[in-house]
Amino acid sequence: MPHVLPPAEALMDLLHEVRQVSRQLQVAARRCTRGITYADALRDLIDDRMHGADRRARIICYASAAELGVHVELAAEHARQAMTGGLGFPMRVLFWAAYRRMQSGRHRRPGAWPRPDGEPEATSEDIHRWAPH
Repeated sequence: MPHVLPPAEALMDLLHEVRQVSRQLQVAARRCTRGITYADALRDLIDDRMHGADRRARIICYASAAELGVHVELAAEHARQAMTGGLGFPMRVLFWAAYRRMQSGRHRRPGAWPRPDGEPEATSEDIHRWAPH
């Protein structure tokens, strides 16, 4: 039988993972030599990671973007998967915390980051509808 971490330990492990991804993104953005700003490089790196990631890694990257103050929007389907518990309780908590952080910082960075793949973005109404009551 595999060892299952208590929820608090699992959340701490996720937080460490988010911070590790944030550091990796920051280092990579600083090394970018394509003649773009650090902020633009960071956005591009986050966009690339989110598009190439599996469901779990996408939520980790979303939380990292929230930590770094980079506003991104998840596709509605990805947000629904996170909120309905399809990824487990710790991932749902991480998603909800990142979502709240994104919303609190939204007034400083108006507008949504467009989704190039044409998927609809999750609205705050979608998130609240999917949230456990």
